[in-house]
Amino acid sequence: MNWPAYLPFWPLEVGPALWLALTLVAAVLVGEALVRHLRLPRIVGYIGIGALLGPGGLGFIPPLPATEWRLVVDLALGILLFELGSKVNLRWLKANPWIAATSLLESTATFAVVFSMLAWFGVANIAAVVVASIAIATSPAIVIRIVTESRAQGQVTDRLLLMTALNCIYAVIFHKLAVAGMHGQAGTSAIHTVLAPLYLLGGSALLAWLFGITFERIHHYLGQHEETFSFVLFGMIAFATIMASTLKLSPILVLLAAGLITRYRRQRPRTFPPHFGSAGAVLVVLMFIANGLAADLSGLRDSFLLVLLLITARAAAKLLAVLTLAHYSGISLRQAMALGIALIPMSSVALLLTLDTAVDFPLFGSGLGLVLMSCIVILELGGPILVQMALRIAGETPEKKR
Repeated sequence: MNWPAYLPFWPLEVGPALWLALTLVAAVLVGEALVRHLRLPRIVGYIGIGALLGPGGLGFIPPLPATEWRLVVDLALGILLFELGSKVNLRWLKANPWIAATSLLESTATFAVVFSMLAWFGVANIAAVVVASIAIATSPAIVIRIVTESRAQGQVTDRLLLMTALNCIYAVIFHKLAVAGMHGQAGTSAIHTVLAPLYLLGGSALLAWLFGITFERIHHYLGQHEETFSFVLFGMIAFATIMASTLKLSPILVLLAAGLITRYRRQRPRTFPPHFGSAGAVLVVLMFIANGLAADLSGLRDSFLLVLLLITARAAAKLLAVLTLAHYSGISLRQAMALGIALIPMSSVALLLTLDTAVDFPLFGSGLGLVLMSCIVILELGGPILVQMALRIAGETPEKKR
């Protein structure tokens, strides 16, 4: 007897989209439970459920196709990066140059400490430079999400947003230069070794500038139509992200620089709905779940000591650098302690830079890349708690102000 055409074949063939939808429901419920009962950030639930159910955990959910995972992460990260840039006032650096000095000292110290430690472990110089460049980055996704969720406001919050944006810029630029050096060592001609980062950085800056100009004109045309403006802006961010990837530019730099440019051109900040509405919020949640699904802690098996030392040394470098210039930049030691702690998380930006390097250099991906991935996963899970704790220490969350 033939199987009836109107019945599904058995066993059922379930696509990755269904598993991702079920994971979304579970992650949101766990996130809410963490907030209500433990007063922990929702992000911990999103990332934790993805890591627990994904290929690196219990294996209930199969690996997501790379193209689908990357598109979700790029779009959601683009939203958060533009949102971060639109909140940061670069004019503050002119008014208080010690903030710029603090940012430079913190990023330089992080780079130097991570590079020195890797060199001590016998890692090749150029590979150590790549890892040290990525280590500079503070997670914009975690920072902007926790600041929005906790409704934090104040000196530490503003400095955290500014220094996170600058750290991402430093990390991407130095990473691209380091990768160009790796290509040069692999036999790429000198002219292409030089032109590749120039094209990427120059092209990204140009696309960001065009985005900023277009943004201003659309805003002038739409005026006070907030909902329509949010929809259009969401579409523009998606277009810029996909166009940057198509042109082999840096979506990270394009969206972050676009946000900074639009904020700089306006005398006063503009208030947008968090993550530009419900569609953006869903994408952001999916991004954290996808990051959890991509979690890989296999580097802990062979390099546990190195992972532990890298995390500790990186955190100490950021914290001590901020504490060193706290008095000159105009904040107390308590505020500096909070700021230094809040700069520790790593997440999507570091993850994407690591994966991009692994695509070009598979040996890096199967060796040092796994060590870096383990650091990212640990700081991605613990990072939201650190940022929440730091903002409470600074007294900039509503419950602390009361």
